[in-house]
Amino acid sequence: MMHRRLAALDKKGTPIRVGLVGCGRMGMGVINQVSRAPGMRVVAVADQERDRAEQAARAELTPPARVCATDDLTVAERALARGEVVASAEGRLVCRLPLDVVVEATGIPESGAQVAYEAILQRKHVVALNVETDAVIGPILKHLADSAGVVYTVTAGDEPGVMGGMYEWATSIGLEVVAAVKGCMRPIDWNANPQTLAGEAAALGLNPKMLASFRDGSKHCVEVCVVANGTGLVPDVRGTHARPLSYAEIPRYMRPKKDGGILSRSGVVELSPPVLKPDGSTDLEKSVTPGVYLVVTSDYPQIRADFTYLLMGEGPYYVLHRPYHLCAIETPYSIARAFLYGDATLSPLGAPVAEVISVAKRDLAPGDWLTGSGGAEVTGQIDLCAVCRRENLLPLGLSYEVQVKRPVSRGQALTLEDVHLPEELLVYRLWQLQRSTFG
Repeated sequence: MMHRRLAALDKKGTPIRVGLVGCGRMGMGVINQVSRAPGMRVVAVADQERDRAEQAARAELTPPARVCATDDLTVAERALARGEVVASAEGRLVCRLPLDVVVEATGIPESGAQVAYEAILQRKHVVALNVETDAVIGPILKHLADSAGVVYTVTAGDEPGVMGGMYEWATSIGLEVVAAVKGCMRPIDWNANPQTLAGEAAALGLNPKMLASFRDGSKHCVEVCVVANGTGLVPDVRGTHARPLSYAEIPRYMRPKKDGGILSRSGVVELSPPVLKPDGSTDLEKSVTPGVYLVVTSDYPQIRADFTYLLMGEGPYYVLHRPYHLCAIETPYSIARAFLYGDATLSPLGAPVAEVISVAKRDLAPGDWLTGSGGAEVTGQIDLCAVCRRENLLPLGLSYEVQVKRPVSRGQALTLEDVHLPEELLVYRLWQLQRSTFG
């Protein structure tokens, strides 16, 4: 069993050596939890602000560790040999150190590309909390990791990892997955932006751009895109139906149209915004948030009868609900699974199934700058990769700090010809490689 193998590593004095890049909320959570998990130890931490990396290492590691703050590889290697923890401003330095698993938690596509690519080159396992990177170049990173003999995976605990695990379980016992659905904590407004959400963000203690990335649907679409590419499930329509449904309504509506539902097919990814009360607040009793769920069915009468006997409803469509996800807290499980078993929590199957495209929130003019997910200019909406290629659409992951070169109307999906492409960025070059590799 996994915990026994981890305990054995502690007993031998050979814990899994973990490096972390990105000391935001998720990264801090990883440091905190890994330091309390058996059989693993954080040995290096990086953030673009080195002081924050050093503070994170000193504040979160248990027991308190001696920290060496440096961006010099030789100095860092000597510090590790002395049993110190390295804190750096250079994420790629972490990848070059003698460790086993790199956790990437920056949330920025270019940073994620640089760290994951370097870690794979150095033959380190990669556990990615950065779904923004995975949604745009996850398939090529998985392809490169396979060639290098290492694991590339997203993490357990975040919704994509949870949904992927539920899908794996359900299909492994012979159930048909009709839909894999991500619950949304707040309503979706495709035009929300940091300015309109400034007051709400301040009240919640959140970065306005981060909050906007959820409220405008971008983050949600990114996460179900990761699920699509890791399972083969597809978006039914651009952006998903995103229909608020109470728990009782799910099996009635989240089914194919031929059976009275809203879906044009079985085997889709979907979003589930909360049901609202008349005053606009979330009705927590009726909503399925926080958490994720599957809608499953079976064509065998005895299995349907068993579902009914087990109080899962009259069928033939049934809801399997996990009413929580624990984000960074579950990351040690993915670290152990990659290192001990060479197995991914969730990673792309091969060629991308879906992409998240950039859709204008307002009229855009030549010279305007796009600021990516959660910005005031574009929202991200999931669509089939075949559609994205046919229409030559701009991935959301390539819309960070790029300039518009011709007018785009509000609500219009941007094409590659609408912007000056970020050809100098690694994420763009890897995206091109992904397109040519999977043809």
